[in-house]
Amino acid sequence: MYRFRFIFRKIEIKYIRNASSAVEGNVSCTNTSTELVDNQQNALTKADTSKRIDLTAISKILRPGAVSSMYVNKSDILQQLLKLGVELYKLEKDPEGMKFILTLKFEDIKDTIIFLKELGVETQQIGYIITKNPLLLKESLDDLKVRINYLQYKKFTPEMITRIIENNPVWLTHSTKEIDDRLGFFQKTFSLTANNVRALATQCPRLITYQMDKVKLNLFVLKEEMGFNDVEIKKILLNKPNLFKNSQVRLLKTFEYLHNTMKIPLETIVREPEVLSCREKRLKERHSFLAKLGRDQYDPKQPNYVALTTLIKEDDVVFSTEVAKSSVQTFNNFLKSI
Repeated sequence: MYRFRFIFRKIEIKYIRNASSAVEGNVSCTNTSTELVDNQQNALTKADTSKRIDLTAISKILRPGAVSSMYVNKSDILQQLLKLGVELYKLEKDPEGMKFILTLKFEDIKDTIIFLKELGVETQQIGYIITKNPLLLKESLDDLKVRINYLQYKKFTPEMITRIIENNPVWLTHSTKEIDDRLGFFQKTFSLTANNVRALATQCPRLITYQMDKVKLNLFVLKEEMGFNDVEIKKILLNKPNLFKNSQVRLLKTFEYLHNTMKIPLETIVREPEVLSCREKRLKERHSFLAKLGRDQYDPKQPNYVALTTLIKEDDVVFSTEVAKSSVQTFNNFLKSI
């Protein structure tokens, strides 16, 4: 293990040395990693933009965080982003994004940060937003204001707007037309009221900017393959919107087990749609255990009723003792036997 780390470190240092010499001819490299990094940073400070290291190539060989650590001591923008809580090592997964950030000065993004703060976004959340979507910093302040004005015009409250931005970092990089088209799609397709649209966008803002072809596919699965009607699908959307982001294969497997094996009627699933988010394997294990104990009773009108949500929400201890009225050991032994 230590030999492997030593070899990897030698390769890493050699790669940096080669990249550094490509940036600035006659850059001397010592054998110590600290001096090596300092020499590289000095070279980068003097080099033209066209001569800078290809971050796309170098990030593929260095450890996560290595690129940002090479620059952070002499980069004001990286230091300021760290103070905001930006996770720089995650930005390295997008070399083009990191390259863009290294061209910035804090003055370039200060107004955007202030704008987000004025919208009620906490400093820690600003760091999270930039980590997830550094290209937000490319957007002009005027464009950002227009996109917020649109939400205000559509009667989203300040609290709604803050929640949308905090929970969907890419929202503000979509144009007003794109957001309007997507909100219009949900309103028309699911017969939503204006209040419904605002509630949906606030509860699950990522669904609004999600891949529309996948949303349409899940809509088809719910309607044509599972048999839910338009009113029932609307209820499912408003109660559990994340289901429309799930894999259609997983949705179908879970539904088929619920409806065909457990004999759960559609109206019960509509009332507790989160059960569709459960993995078929987990559902099968818990239902089979309840069936063995004679406690697989999911009709709320009958004695010993078991809510479907308890099959997916509770941990094994709570499920086996409080729902199944048994013990963890008995449940574990049952799982080993199937």
